[in-house]
Amino acid sequence: MYDLGLIGGRIKEIRKEKDMTLEDVARRIGVAKSTIQRYEAGLISSPKQPVLAAMAKAFNVKEEWLCGMSNDKETQSVEAFDDGMIPIPVLGEVSAGMGKCANDNITGYIFEEKDSISDDCEYVYLKVSGDSMYPEFKDGDLVFVKCQPSVESGSYAVVMVDSELGMVKKVFYGNNFVELHSVNPMYPPKRFEGEDVLRVRVFGLVKGMKRVF
Repeated sequence: MYDLGLIGGRIKEIRKEKDMTLEDVARRIGVAKSTIQRYEAGLISSPKQPVLAAMAKAFNVKEEWLCGMSNDKETQSVEAFDDGMIPIPVLGEVSAGMGKCANDNITGYIFEEKDSISDDCEYVYLKVSGDSMYPEFKDGDLVFVKCQPSVESGSYAVVMVDSELGMVKKVFYGNNFVELHSVNPMYPPKRFEGEDVLRVRVFGLVKGMKRVF
């Protein structure tokens, strides 16, 4: 069981010792500033091991110390955090109630070159579920998503309808309608007209994909 107060205190202590702002830490590990604030305040009910590991690496301290399991804060012997790379959180799923980047659903991280992404935007990887986008996207693929509330017509995007989990679709806009297209011909397009357009929410633009063999 984690001591949330101790973890929060140590995060704040080492962040100030390293002369880092909340924004600095958030940007380095690929989460929102509010997430770091909640960790420091002890308001994360179930701390995520990948997040703590990423913070320990960013601060260049032992993870055991940051988690309150050791009093040894000695610098890690492994290579320090590479400022040229940034960890992008991998999400198992997204839903309408999770907020912008669903930080409480992080399952791991994938490192990307910092120069290849925009500092003022948030990015995630999302695991594809199902075969509706086969063969373009297979079940288990990881899509690289730029979090944004809208995309251009004809783009691949992660979208949500009502309370459904986020899904990858090709989005088309028309005069007072939105259509969500699958690649697999077994799944017909879904069309939303009039007020039903408001049922569709864009989570982000698909920028790329990694396939795990």
